Amino acid sequence: MHNLIAHALITNTKGEILITKRTAVERGKKNFEGGKWDIPGGKVEALELPSEAVIREAREEVNLEVVIKEILFEKSNVDVTKKQVSTTLIYLCECENCDEIKLDEKEHDEYQWLSIDDILVMDDNQLVSYMKEAIMCLRKFNK
Repeated sequence: MHNLIAHALITNTKGEILITKRTAVERGKKNFEGGKWDIPGGKVEALELPSEAVIREAREEVNLEVVIKEILFEKSNVDVTKKQVSTTLIYLCECENCDEIKLDEKEHDEYQWLSIDDILVMDDNQLVSYMKEAIMCLRKFNK
């Protein structure tokens, strides 16, 4: 089985990155990495392209229309006990309506726009597991 997840690393005209804080509880269950800062994204649905999922997730989670620039980052893991591969794709995106953020409060309870440096100095325990690695890819991309 393969679990495919797509995320949008959204930048604004100042070059800042949108991060959202995951709720502690989602749909009545403890949220995976709840309370940590993340970027919009989620599972790719059946017969949906990952690029379509990124656009849908940005719209659903933060009410933004995004334009995909390119795939920035890919990370895959094998979970032998679950007999499953999980792949996360992170797309570099720009928003067309950056000032119109409205959070899906079932998934996120805060947001902020931060610079690359501001995110990289955050404590690892405050961020989802892939965040700094993805931000480092963005830093290399911007050079």
